[in-house]
Amino acid sequence: MAQEEVTYLLEQIKQGDRSQLNKIYDMLYHEIKQIAGYQLNLLNTGETITPTVLAHECYLKFHQYDGLELTSKRHFLRCLAKSMRMYLIDVLRAKSTNKRKGDVVNYQAVTEVMGAADVDLHMFEIDRLLDQIEVIEPKLAEILQYKLMFQMTFQEISQVIGMSERQVMRLWQQAKAMLLALMHQDQPTEERSDE
Repeated sequence: MAQEEVTYLLEQIKQGDRSQLNKIYDMLYHEIKQIAGYQLNLLNTGETITPTVLAHECYLKFHQYDGLELTSKRHFLRCLAKSMRMYLIDVLRAKSTNKRKGDVVNYQAVTEVMGAADVDLHMFEIDRLLDQIEVIEPKLAEILQYKLMFQMTFQEISQVIGMSERQVMRLWQQAKAMLLALMHQDQPTEERSDE
């Protein structure tokens, strides 16, 4: 489906025709379910949430939000993915209210894609790190999300964001370095608290 078509429908929503959101959701449903499925596969929540449930829950939040200002298919999917992440964090928080730490996330994609051995993070930590990177450099946070959460290739990312594959690879190296730096920045504090 042409990105221009989604952009046109998003313009209609901005002008007050919220019924177009249903059309966008229907048109992108396969991609949305893939994103939901992939995010669920990254977690060990112990919950019986299906990709369909996650996709629908997050869509309902979108539908209820009045200040929706989405500009493109890319922006729509990024916001929906963030909504899914927040929903899963809420599920983990509710589940771990009596625990000091949240459930460990074995983020295999982080290990495989980043090349770091034995990377186990809490979902809360992934969310915090992505939010930190988004404040520092939004483009790097976007690259991390596409690569880690959507498992997109450099070629696919370059098509989505309109940059050359080489530029995307350079940004990926920067994003990966920033994520690892932020992760390691927190490690000494955690090790001291465990002693």
